[in-house]
Order: sequence, then structure tokens, then C-alpha cells
Amino acid sequence: MALNETRYLIVGGGLAGGSAVEAIRSRDREGRIVLVSDERHLPYDRVPLSKEYLMGKLPRESLFLQEAEFYQQNRVDALLGHRVQRLDDDARIALLDDGRELKFDCVLLATGCRPRRLLIPGGDLPGIYYLRTIDDSEAIRAAMSKSRRAVVIGGGFIGCEIAAACAQKGLDTTIIEVGPSLLNLPIDAETAQWITGYFTERGVHVLTNEAAARFIEENGRAVGVETKTGKEVLGDFVAVGTGVAPNVELAQEAGLAVDNGIIVNEQLKVDNKGVYAAGDIARFYSPVFAKHLRLEHYDVAVKHGQVAGANMAGGQERFTELPYFFSFMFKLRTEVWGDATQRDLVVRRGPLQLTGKGGFAQFYLSQGRIQAYLSVNRPFKENEAAKTLILSQQTMEDSSVLSNESVDLETLANSLAARPGTHA
Repeated sequence: MALNETRYLIVGGGLAGGSAVEAIRSRDREGRIVLVSDERHLPYDRVPLSKEYLMGKLPRESLFLQEAEFYQQNRVDALLGHRVQRLDDDARIALLDDGRELKFDCVLLATGCRPRRLLIPGGDLPGIYYLRTIDDSEAIRAAMSKSRRAVVIGGGFIGCEIAAACAQKGLDTTIIEVGPSLLNLPIDAETAQWITGYFTERGVHVLTNEAAARFIEENGRAVGVETKTGKEVLGDFVAVGTGVAPNVELAQEAGLAVDNGIIVNEQLKVDNKGVYAAGDIARFYSPVFAKHLRLEHYDVAVKHGQVAGANMAGGQERFTELPYFFSFMFKLRTEVWGDATQRDLVVRRGPLQLTGKGGFAQFYLSQGRIQAYLSVNRPFKENEAAKTLILSQQTMEDSSVLSNESVDLETLANSLAARPGTHA
């Protein structure tokens, strides 16, 4: 079979892949672009799938990064419903699942993640849902519309967002979480306990320190979960949100460096042969924190795609921004900047509660340096100042000043940023 040639090959049709297409076309109007996606949808935003779209508050067309005409007008060949089965970065050839071979000049791997499946008895029954795609979200929404009770396994952000959507739709909802509280991994213990209470106050039943042992079957469908302690939690369907795994198999088979994601530098390059990686699968170097990170969030995926696409088309851009993500659950607007996993001290700004004037914020510090900022319904004007504080990477002589709401954060941030050695 004759080789099909392209200048730019994008493997993966999510936020990173779609953003890369736009970045390439802004620099190179002529070079052929081929986008290969195993989904049958053009690039779209996954974030609303567990929020507004799941609740029926957002039209389907609003999810897509661009309309179909954009790809036609910009001469982008979108091969939907296909996979790249093998990649030879030395020969610069990709083998597709239908036997076609694509010869490329440069390639972006943006294959994202897949939900971790629960390998327990009954795991293949109908009535069990995982959320990753438009089709998944629509299937859960359909189940919600004809149900009275829902069981959600996993108290991370996805599980909490699905549970919040179910509860707001009037379903009697239970979350089963293996840890001591909801969101116990990404945030500190005290705040995680507060959020657990917040969900409980809104009618969500929360079972903590419980793990699913098997799915309960009735008439050939899953109708609940039995925990390892023997508790039976019944529902009309079960949604599972127990994390994701990066799709790095293609990269591994190609001999690329993989360690909890594909290793890339600040330019999102895998190597000097024209191979890039972006989004959920990229373990990128952060100059702010002087280490590699891998994050599964909207903002990182979009900006990764922009940087990688620009560099594929001849640019020399670097990804140096602070990691950022957000979540909406009931009336909670939660935003996080930085790396909250590294912390030995938490300093709170505002009481741990919601008031008419707003919520609270938290600074996560390690060895006196601010690593992350958590905002819960906090005024937007504080965000930029908080980001400047993190970027300064200066040691705080008195971290308690962060909790003093009479101290202007912007003034404090500017004074720290002016010190020698501050990151740009």
C-alpha cells in the first residue's frame, strides 16, 4: 500500500489535539494536517460532561472547539473512529487500524486517558457507567432521567461532580469513597472533611472508608454495590469515578520515554525527531517547581496543545505556566493554581464556610514556599495576586500574613516578586 504523506500528524482528538490543530494553522496555512481520533466526534471540551451537559443545561454543539466547516476550510483531514496502531518515529511512519500508513514530518501524541475499570464481580453488567466521552455523559443522563436512586463509586472530582448533578436532579444519591473523606487526595484533610459535610447537608449520602466488593445484580442489571464490610447500597444505576490511566501504550511500543506519562521538556518535545506529547499523557517539566508533572485538567490540555502546535510549525515556545484546574459542585466554585500535592503547611484566608460575601481560600506551602492556592467562591481579584505569590517561589518569613484579610494580597505579591531570584 502506498504511503500517505502528511506534514503534521495529530494522534488524539481531545482538547490538546484540537488546540494543536488551531495553533499549527495560525502559523502554517499550507502544510497538510491529519488528525486521527478513536472517537467519532471532532475535538470537544470534556469538562461540561460531568457538569452542565450532564444536567441538560448545555446544548451538544457548544461542546465542540470548532464547527466541522473549520476543519474543511483549513484542510484538516479528520480520520474519526480510527486508531494509530504502531508508530515508527525513526522512519516517521504511523500504521492505522485499517492498514493505511501515514508518513509524517512531525507528530503530536495527545491520546489522553481512559477510566480505570473496577475489576470486581459483576463489573460487566449493564447499568454501570464510566464517564469520559460525550456518549458516556449522554448514557448517564439518560439513566438519570428514568431513575430515583443513584450510586457513585469514587469521591474524587469526577465522582463528586456526577453525584452533585444527580442530587440536583432529585435523585437519592450515595457516594462510596475508599478514603476518609471526599476529595481527600487533592486537598488537605480539614477542607476535605468540610466538603464532605457540605455534600451531606445537600442530601447526598456519603460512605467513607468503604470499598466496593461486588456489583449487586437484579434481572441482569447492576442495581447497587456491596462494600467490603458487607454493606449493600442500592440504586437504579451505578456510576464509577475511580481515576484514569494515561494511554501511553503507543509511545511505549515506539520506544519513547514513559514514566507515569510520556516524558517531555518545556517545549513539549519527546525527542529531537519531531515527536511531541501534550495533555493528560504528557509528563512535562515545570520550571516553576523544577520537576516533572502530569496533570489531567482542561487548562493544561489546551495550553499544551497551543505550545506543541506552535512548535511543530517552527516555533520555540515553552510551557511555563502554573497548572490550573477548576470544579463546580452545587454552589461551590473551586479553583486551584499550582501543585497542591507538595505541602507541609496550609494557611487559610477566610473562615471555612460559605457566606454572603464569599468563601475562603487556602495557601499550600512546602518549606516556607507557596506551592498552590485553592479558591472556594473567593473574589476573582485575588487570583492574579495568588498566582504571583506562587511564581515568586520566595520563602515566606511569616506565612501567617496570608491569613490576614486586612493585608492586600496584591501588595504582598508585588513585594515578594520584587525580591532577587524571583521566577519570571
